[in-house]
Amino acid sequence: GQMYPLARGVAPLLVAIASVTLLGGALSPLQAAGVLLVSGGLATLALASGRIRRAQLPALGAALGSGTIIASYTLVDSLGVRHSPDALAYTAWLFLFQGPLMPLIALTRRRGKLLTQVRPVLGTGLLGGVLSMTAYGLVVWAQAHGEVAAVAALRETGILVAAIIATLLFREPFGRLRLVAGAVVLTGIGLMR
Repeated sequence: GQMYPLARGVAPLLVAIASVTLLGGALSPLQAAGVLLVSGGLATLALASGRIRRAQLPALGAALGSGTIIASYTLVDSLGVRHSPDALAYTAWLFLFQGPLMPLIALTRRRGKLLTQVRPVLGTGLLGGVLSMTAYGLVVWAQAHGEVAAVAALRETGILVAAIIATLLFREPFGRLRLVAGAVVLTGIGLMR
């Protein structure tokens, strides 16, 4: 609840900086303000659970590292899809080359136990996989047609949905700070439009 929003919040900011400075992208002043508000709002969600303490510094480092990796693959995907003749083809080739790797690793590590372990959750896992692939495909399509920094910022607003689900389903308190952070994120989305 604390480090994940931070990781997801730093990514759009890094994408915006890299796309403008390294890739020659352009953001209007309103889009830049929107990206800053979305990133700041998401980072504020991390503070809703309390201040980050010294014992959490390793987790903070991991969150910032994760945000950097998210920004990196977002930029790579953006460049790849823009050099591809078709967003769907780009996505399909990625899944074709990356997809078989995980089952092969699982088969190697778990050997004869894999099928019995997978059977009870196979339907849920397949549904989750299809939904995940669809969501990723939509993001790649958006990157082919929009400014990468704005797409990256909009992509991370799913954290708000997760916070709402945590409140409704798991009875986690939403609180004033989360409400303010949500309003900041929504304002940022409005500016990017």
